Amino acid sequence: MKPIWISTSKVSELLKISERHVRNRLSLWEYKWEEENGRKVLKINARSLPKEACDRYILETLPEVEEVQAVAPTQEDIESTNRAYERATSRSKKNFDKWSVILSKCEGIQGTRELERFVESWNQSHPDMKTSVQSIYRQRSVVADFGKIALINHREIMGSTVKDRWFDDFKQAYLTANKLSVFSARMIALGMAIDRGEVKGDKDFPSKSAFTRRLQREVSPDVIYFAREGKKKFYDNKGYHLDRDYSDMNAGQVWVGDTRTWDVFVKVPGQEKPATCYITLFMDFRTYMPMGWCLHHTSPGTENTLRAIRNGIERYGLPEEIYVDNGREYRNKDFSGQSRGHKIVEDEQYTESLASRLDIKMHFAIVKNARAKIIERQFLVIKNGFDRLFNSFKGGTVVEKPEPLKGVLKSGDFLTWDEFAMLADRYLREVFPGLPCQGKVHEGKTRSELWNELIVKREPMRRVSRETLSLLTSRTVSGKIVHMGFHIAALDAWYWAEWMPVWKGREVMLRYDPDDMRTAWCYDADKKLIGECTLQQAVGAMVKDDDAIGKAQIAEGVARKNREEKLLKEIVPEMTKEQAAEYIGAMRTAVGPQDIFIPQGPTHLTRHDKDSSVLKADKLVGNADFINMLGEDFEEETPSDLWDELANG
Repeated sequence: MKPIWISTSKVSELLKISERHVRNRLSLWEYKWEEENGRKVLKINARSLPKEACDRYILETLPEVEEVQAVAPTQEDIESTNRAYERATSRSKKNFDKWSVILSKCEGIQGTRELERFVESWNQSHPDMKTSVQSIYRQRSVVADFGKIALINHREIMGSTVKDRWFDDFKQAYLTANKLSVFSARMIALGMAIDRGEVKGDKDFPSKSAFTRRLQREVSPDVIYFAREGKKKFYDNKGYHLDRDYSDMNAGQVWVGDTRTWDVFVKVPGQEKPATCYITLFMDFRTYMPMGWCLHHTSPGTENTLRAIRNGIERYGLPEEIYVDNGREYRNKDFSGQSRGHKIVEDEQYTESLASRLDIKMHFAIVKNARAKIIERQFLVIKNGFDRLFNSFKGGTVVEKPEPLKGVLKSGDFLTWDEFAMLADRYLREVFPGLPCQGKVHEGKTRSELWNELIVKREPMRRVSRETLSLLTSRTVSGKIVHMGFHIAALDAWYWAEWMPVWKGREVMLRYDPDDMRTAWCYDADKKLIGECTLQQAVGAMVKDDDAIGKAQIAEGVARKNREEKLLKEIVPEMTKEQAAEYIGAMRTAVGPQDIFIPQGPTHLTRHDKDSSVLKADKLVGNADFINMLGEDFEEETPSDLWDELANG
């Protein structure tokens, strides 16, 4: 340390003793004689004086600098370091142990050449703890600034080698829906840096790991997911979802409905190619129990929706509310009374719709917000638990498509529509209700267990009469009665009844059941029942049995496989069409018998019941229109109002 030579008078002032006393005690300090202006002067080294006097002199002689803040020297807090070490991860502890040893061994070694010789010797004797001169310099600098605790929290304290501009170029390439790899995004950033003259080549540029570490440290994983996977997938998997409170909802109160395509190919009569099929399902909102469904291989339509709702009402009773999407099979005058293309007004439903007649409140999901329907997740459960059992499983996407599917379809060894529909119906009745749910509502209970637990705590669901049920799946068509009766042009079907001659030329509305078209019901312009009529001409394929259509020819067998493929077939047996029935039977045994409690509620009377009573009265006393044709003198005794009697008693 460089000496500071001061006069004896200054020493006397610092020590607060006389100058004579200072000269008598020269042996205590370092001193020398200097020639000054032709004479010898005694000088004493201030650093040899007591520490308090030396520090006082140094502070007095410091130059005055405005707004200078004194920085306390870094002191090692051993207790904080020990606590940080105890809480650190194993990786941080390993880093601390490594660099504590290395920095201790190379302490006092200065100069790049000396450090290079140390590093070479160290790496040879410690191959599992290799280092470099640059790393030693970097760690020395960090420890000097932050202390040894920096060796534990090194990732928080040490800065990234990736410069901000390079990182921005990397993010712009990586955080896109094109899903470029880290390698490609880094190469783009490297090329831009070379063009700007910031680096010469790849050796001067940070590695892929450096870019990845900074990305993970500065960008949230959800932000990365949103940028690379897109908005829809983000909100489906990671977006904000409202938690529903089911505590105030009764079992069977709200039904949610939708239609899905089965991911299975089947043989449909009259079609040469393998066909897909559909299910229209209504499910209880609270318990996820399947209420009613319709299996069909025709395109989704109102007929299938009405059949599905009738299936559920016939078994369980009437729901209070129904929740569906905005599909054409739901937004129409026959089902909901709310037509597509018009604003939804839940309190103004078409009076002849099913919802209005049965006093059911309709709710429609927000457009393009299918996540709001819990039935979508249940469809996924059905897909994974049922669709995948069949050898003709086609998957929902090209990625899911099984490799053997092409051979199965070519051989024709897969189920017919009737066989598939029978197994699907059995699965929904006997297997699906017995599967446990792990959600917060079910807490591991099966759908049937939660249903049985809640249904006994509420009043029984309303019921409807057989007459009303028979008209639930009916469709309506308007037209005039002509000389041959009422004609449905779309079906080329004619209906006739004895009362029609007096109604020729009038506008009426005909209601018919697509499943059984033998009988239809006719209403006047005021929606009052006129009478029944019968089908006079068949409707082609609509009233013919499926068995009447010739079977499709089976394609030739699969060509011979090579020896390797034969060996794989022996090791991994292929799925057969019989296995689906075996699997469903096994699953039925696994879940046990489903003893589902169905309470019998009061009968909900509708206009169909009144119309039915009118028809019964007409058969007993005759049709009023024929009586009117007899003349004004004919007197008829006024019959009692059967509808009022039914409603009151």
